[in-house]
Amino acid sequence: MRAAEFMAIALTVTFIGGCAHGGGLIERLDEHGVTITRDAAPLVFARTESRYSRSARDYLYLGPVETNRQGIRDYYLWVGIATTLDRGFIAPTMEIPHMLYLSVHGEPIELALRPWSEVLRDGGLEPLYETAVDTDTALAARVTLQQLELLAAEPLAQVAIATAAGDTREYLRWEERQDWLDFIAALASRGGAPTTSRAVSR
Repeated sequence: MRAAEFMAIALTVTFIGGCAHGGGLIERLDEHGVTITRDAAPLVFARTESRYSRSARDYLYLGPVETNRQGIRDYYLWVGIATTLDRGFIAPTMEIPHMLYLSVHGEPIELALRPWSEVLRDGGLEPLYETAVDTDTALAARVTLQQLELLAAEPLAQVAIATAAGDTREYLRWEERQDWLDFIAALASRGGAPTTSRAVSR
């Protein structure tokens, strides 16, 4: 299949997915036949570095993703990291984090992170989600559909990431929106509850 034909098909799938589900689901088909389904927009978290700037912030974006490989569905949290600080010049940079920390009903959840490019063979068309501030790092946390349902029902107020060296950063909720319930409901309405799904590897 020529590249132009593939792109036309991929754009059509995305358009149909977005319209069919009222913007709750956005879908595209990659060149390896993997259907990637995401929410319309990610959740936004932020942290300030007042010692460097009053207005500049670090941002963390969190969005649910389903991949469907010939009926085998896997679920992820897409983690996009961005900043408006001039890190590396004004503020120190942070190593790529390897853990994501969340809390549901007061119970901590630890999720291992890996580069989003490892989830898909073609590396994905980054950024997967559109964000107000361009992301410079895109990571994936493997989850189950049940974990997504729990997180969707929880008004996440903050999240944290940590590097292998123990450097931890906390981010507070920046925008008050919680659309994962709509995302999961849209999955269910189109028969998205998986008949086959791999268990999360630890």
